[in-house]
Amino acid sequence: MSETPENLSTDVLIVGGGIIGLCTAYYLQQQGVSVMVVDQGAMGEGSSFANAGLVAPSHFIPLASPGVIRKGLRWMLNPESPFYIKPRLDVDLFSWLWKFRHYATSAYVNRHKKPLKEFLEYSYQLFEALHQSNAFDFEWTPHGLLMVYLTEGGRRDLEYLHQQAGELEVPAEWVSAERLPKFLGHISTTARGGLFFPGDAHLDPGKFVKGMADFLSRKGVRLLEHTAVRDFRVQGNRVEAVVVNDVEIRASRVVVTAGSWTAALVARLGIRLPLQPAKGYSITFPWEKPRFTVPLILTETKIAVTPFRQQLRFAGTLELAGLQLNINSRRVRAIRKGVQRYLPDIGASETSRGTIWAGLRPCTPDGLPVVGRVPNFSNLWLATGHAMIGISLATGTGKAIADDILGKTPEIDLQPFRVDRFQPRLCISLRMTRIKTNKPR
Repeated sequence: MSETPENLSTDVLIVGGGIIGLCTAYYLQQQGVSVMVVDQGAMGEGSSFANAGLVAPSHFIPLASPGVIRKGLRWMLNPESPFYIKPRLDVDLFSWLWKFRHYATSAYVNRHKKPLKEFLEYSYQLFEALHQSNAFDFEWTPHGLLMVYLTEGGRRDLEYLHQQAGELEVPAEWVSAERLPKFLGHISTTARGGLFFPGDAHLDPGKFVKGMADFLSRKGVRLLEHTAVRDFRVQGNRVEAVVVNDVEIRASRVVVTAGSWTAALVARLGIRLPLQPAKGYSITFPWEKPRFTVPLILTETKIAVTPFRQQLRFAGTLELAGLQLNINSRRVRAIRKGVQRYLPDIGASETSRGTIWAGLRPCTPDGLPVVGRVPNFSNLWLATGHAMIGISLATGTGKAIADDILGKTPEIDLQPFRVDRFQPRLCISLRMTRIKTNKPR
C-alpha cells in the first residue's frame, strides 16, 4: 500500500491520508485522474481510525451553539467532564475561544443548520452508493441512531433538537422508557426515554479507511506513508511543488486534508486558519454476540455507544489540549463511568479489556468545516475543520472537492464552508508576503 517517491509528479497531490483525503482520492480516481496521497503516518490511522463511526444527518446543529457556551463554562476545567480545556497560556487558543463565543448564537445556528443538514444528507447518499458498489466492506448499517436521556435537562436538550429537526423535515420520533428494551436488546438501562433518528447510519471507520486505501492502491492511486510535508514551492499564484523530506513532488493541483495539522502546514503559505485540535477518546472491546444494532448517544455525557459485528465501542469527550495524543486516564475513566450510568449491565470488568484510542479532531470556531479552493491560489484546495462529523461528511467533502477540481459545479453549495470566511483580508495579505519571499528552487 505504501511506495517510495520515485515518480515525483502527479496530477493531483493530496496531503493527508485520513478519511477525507482518501474519499477525495476515490472520486478523482473514478474520473481517471492521476492521484497521489501522502501522509506523515500510515494511511487512515489518524482521527478517522477508531471514532464512533456515525453517519448522522441528525447532527445538523453546528458545534458553535448557545448551549455549548453555557455547559462549557461549567465543564471546561473538570478533567472528567464531556468538554475539557487543559489550562495553558496559548494565544491561538484564546483567539479561537473568543471567536467561538462570537459564533455561538441562535441566529448563527438558524442561518447554518440547513446548509449543514443538506451537506450531511448528500454525504449519506454517497455512502449508500459506495456500499451498493461493493467496492469493499465497511459494515454499513443504516439502522438509525437513538439519543437517550436521564434527566429533565437532557430531555430539554432533545426537545430543542426535535423542534429543530421538525423545522428541517429531518425524521425523528420519541421513544418511551417502555420501548427502550426493543432498541437495546433487553439490556437494562436507567434512561428515561430517547429520541430516535431513523435516517442515520453507522460504519466501522477502521475498516472503511483501510478498505478504501487498499481499493485505491489496487486502482493505481499512489499512497506514500510516513512522508511528512516540509514546505511548498510557490510560483505566482500556484503551488508548483510540495517538499517532502529532501525532495519535491510536482503537482498540477494540491489538496490539503491533514486534519488538525492543516493549520500549521498552510501557515507556510501565509494562510491563517483558526483550527484547534479537539482530542476524542474511544474504548473498543470484543462483543461476540451483539445484542443491539442501533448506536446510542448518551445525552448528558455526550458519549456514543456504537455496536459493530464483533465489537462494542464507547467514544466521546472533547479535550482542547493542543497537538498531543497522550492518553489522559481520567478522561478514559469518565467515559466508562458515563456509560455505566445508563447501561449498568455493561460492567467495568467487561470494558476493562477494551483497547483505548485517542484522535485529534480539527475544530473551527464556527463549528463548520472548511471546504473549497483557497482564494488567489489557482490550484490549492483545503478540506478540514470537520470536528466530530468528519466521518459523516467524508464522502460529500471528497466528491465536492473532486468536482470543483474537475471544473464541475459541486452538487452541494460550498459557500457556507468557504476557506476565507474568517479573516479574508489578513489571509490574502499574509499569502502575498509569503509569495514575495518564496523563490523557486
